[in-house]
Amino acid sequence: MASSSFALILFSLLIFSFSAPAISKRPSASDEKFIVHELPKIFDNGLIDIVDLNLVPYGNANLLKNGSIICQHGPDECFFNTVEACAITFMSQEKSFEFIRCVQNFIAEGKMNESSSCLYKTPGHGSVIKKCYENGFGQKIELPYANVTAALNPPHEYVPWVTVNKVPLHMDIENFMKYICKAYKGTSKPKACQELPTGIIPAEPKPNMKACRVNETSPTTKTRPRGITWWKF
Repeated sequence: MASSSFALILFSLLIFSFSAPAISKRPSASDEKFIVHELPKIFDNGLIDIVDLNLVPYGNANLLKNGSIICQHGPDECFFNTVEACAITFMSQEKSFEFIRCVQNFIAEGKMNESSSCLYKTPGHGSVIKKCYENGFGQKIELPYANVTAALNPPHEYVPWVTVNKVPLHMDIENFMKYICKAYKGTSKPKACQELPTGIIPAEPKPNMKACRVNETSPTTKTRPRGITWWKF
């Protein structure tokens, strides 16, 4: 969290967890790649000190009138969204990000069934996350994420969807640190910003860039499952 002397930068990310059919090959440009390889840089170079980081584990899910949530790619995606929401709620920012990064890395590598091992990197949190998921509290804390997503202006078109000070970066997320530094209004420019090349030239969309668009359907979409047993808390 930025100190009171720094401008707060809202940095929101719609987390999308791929279901098993979607991870047979590692995505060339996906939410997993951004979480695993790009976003951690702000923790390593100190930019996190000027960032109000908000992770939104919701993706392209839909909130029904009865309060239940259905996910674009089925129950596994809903499960991971809930588990990650629980981690954000009950763990420190650094620990929750470490956990989410670990989980997303396994998903990106097509090793979803091994992702529960990430809990061993954050001892003592397994029982808390298990309780959060199983008692239904995890679903309740996802509802604000549904509202945040619905309130985006302009509306999100796909995930990953990254914004800095509410301005979407669209496909130019590889320049996200430059946008952070440009938005920063503090008196002392962070060293990480000084070391970045000056100016922002929007990256050209790559032919193999992948994003999951709103309203794309999946034959695996189901209502939220209860009692996932393959994940070892």
